[in-house]
Amino acid sequence: MKLLFLGDSLIEFYNWQTRFPAHTVVNGGRGGETVAGLLDCLPLHLRRCPDPERVLIMIGTNNLLMGDYAFLPDYEKILAALIDILPPERITITNLPPFQSPYLAPSTIPRVNKGLLQLCHQKKTGFLDLFAAFNKEAQSVGACFTDDGVHFSDLGYTIWTDYLTRNL
Repeated sequence: MKLLFLGDSLIEFYNWQTRFPAHTVVNGGRGGETVAGLLDCLPLHLRRCPDPERVLIMIGTNNLLMGDYAFLPDYEKILAALIDILPPERITITNLPPFQSPYLAPSTIPRVNKGLLQLCHQKKTGFLDLFAAFNKEAQSVGACFTDDGVHFSDLGYTIWTDYLTRNL
């Protein structure tokens, strides 16, 4: 299966091919990427990985860290562009994990994730609830992140990839 991962540094900084050796993996993660940036770069990613069998997206962390809470319309444009060329069941969104930032209200990530879930229902795409997985599978959510509170530790990537494997 050909897998295209799209997102920010949380995608870029992981060796997906090693985790999914039976698949062909294209890593379309870019450090600092935002939802609007991904929308702009989407044609490039699709040229790098034509006709992917699965597209896996996690994006929005940098938007929130920069105070941009209104990125769902651009997210919807990403999904619409992908659905123009792929059946929606070949697209899976991973919601935002419970990362830590002193600038975010505790309700921010759950509120954004609710919007992402609604968007997935509307577009009939897959949805992975990483927020819930971290809260369920880690004895301490903080252990899922490095010292910056945003990037994943080995435990965070293990929980995510195990969850993803069960839902591919």
